[in-house]
Amino acid sequence: MRRSRISHKLLEALQILKFGYRSERLSFVDDLIAQECDYTILGPITEVAIDELLKAGKIEELSNLIDNS
Repeated sequence: MRRSRISHKLLEALQILKFGYRSERLSFVDDLIAQECDYTILGPITEVAIDELLKAGKIEELSNLIDNS
């Protein structure tokens, strides 16, 4: 059997980090999803809302938001 030269304390710390990473759910799209506040017509239109509407081809909806702001 081959033994690692890693100290017991370092091995324990790595195990704790590994458990923490496995427990979390990584999401690569949280920043890509526009929030409801991005579409309010009471305030300024955010860049996220503009980008998402342009990518979706919703030019008329974007025009309405701009007209109403």
